Amino acid sequence: MKLFIDDGNTEAIAGLFELGIFSGISTNPSILKKSDRRPLEVVKEMLDRFAGALFVQCASSEYEDTIKEGVEIFKLAPERIKLKIPFSRTGIKALGEFGKLKIPVTITGIFSVPQVLMAAEAGADYVAPYASRMENLGIDLSVVESMQRVITNGAYSTKLIAASFKTLTQISKMAELPIYGISLPVAMYGEFFAHSGTLKAIDNFDADWQSIEDRKWVSI
Repeated sequence: MKLFIDDGNTEAIAGLFELGIFSGISTNPSILKKSDRRPLEVVKEMLDRFAGALFVQCASSEYEDTIKEGVEIFKLAPERIKLKIPFSRTGIKALGEFGKLKIPVTITGIFSVPQVLMAAEAGADYVAPYASRMENLGIDLSVVESMQRVITNGAYSTKLIAASFKTLTQISKMAELPIYGISLPVAMYGEFFAHSGTLKAIDNFDADWQSIEDRKWVSI
């Protein structure tokens, strides 16, 4: 399963990205707004500083504008940019044109199995269901497994990347599924390292090591 970072704070991303396990970064207008910087400036910095895919969402809502905007965004780094477009009539229609242009697209804001079916049939390279927001609407996260089954059974090339997480339990549920990846903010990845059991074990290891009188060891 691929791990992506869903964040716009480049300094926070840098501290996490150095772990060397991430396949890319995902942004959207809401994420870029939180950075309190010019969106294009943030995107360009991400391309300069971090390796891997960069998912960038089109802000336009009209079809022609979406195509023009998407082409310009893609030109920033054709080998790395993956467009994002919300599930909509415009988004589904745009998939055909972007497919002809060989520009990869993620259909985002996914909440139902029929939406995945339509996006996959229209040629979406990725679909992004929103885990936390689904639960907020009373939708059981087991529906994500059904979404993946539609993709698998239909032999679509579409990849599913789950996003919008608020709890480790939601992440655990997604991690059990045969989906392509998950995308989380920096703070949520930080919670992986904060488990009380793990921290206690580390403290015990340190204490036991310090209690060894003759600690002759390898040179460091």
